[in-house]
Amino acid sequence: MKSFLFDVDQTLVSTGGAGLRALDRACHKLLSIENAMQGIDPSGKTDPAIVREIFARLGIVPDGGVAIDTVLESYLAFLHEEVEMSNKYHVLPGIVDILDEISARPNTMLGLATGNIELGARVKLQRGGLNRYFSFGGFGSDSEDRTELVRKAGQAASRQHGNSIQPEDIFVIGDTPLDIAAGRGAGYKTVGVATGRYSTVLLHEAGATFVISNFQQGHDHFLRSIFSEDCSGGL
Repeated sequence: MKSFLFDVDQTLVSTGGAGLRALDRACHKLLSIENAMQGIDPSGKTDPAIVREIFARLGIVPDGGVAIDTVLESYLAFLHEEVEMSNKYHVLPGIVDILDEISARPNTMLGLATGNIELGARVKLQRGGLNRYFSFGGFGSDSEDRTELVRKAGQAASRQHGNSIQPEDIFVIGDTPLDIAAGRGAGYKTVGVATGRYSTVLLHEAGATFVISNFQQGHDHFLRSIFSEDCSGGL
């Protein structure tokens, strides 16, 4: 049994900045702050950690009037609208084909390992019709620490299969060095996908087990590497 744990943003879908706009709107509504995300890089971070970073930059004490959870609740309300309105939303190249391919194979499980809080992840995947592939996962709502939420996703996979999945058969798939670091920290194999800000070179340097440029060009290499147990090289 092999389990594949996918990141969401810039790995499965691109929302065209819907999440950033939704969080800006939430902070404006609750804190009267314009452009709260300005100067903050969300790549690979959990949603609670991003809000904590906003608070720190603005000198706001969490729970000192407005809690991180309150901001995220407001963010969710705006996220539905922003995702639906986004004219740049798209499912990334080759994703549907690779998910279909993995799902059709025996002894495979698909899950999520994302810094999004779970409801936010589901909103982002809904428009692309991708929620049907993922029955479990680890989310920013499970832990603010990325390594811990990845570990929780792996544990959820193992529970679904009678606690028989070995760490070397769990693959964490993401587009940032933080995805790779979290997967390695949890003791799993990692697949870097250069569909975000980070090149194949940088993902290799981050320690990914192997790297592809995207799931359209890297489809065959990914399957060959995973299912032949040859996890070396890149594309």
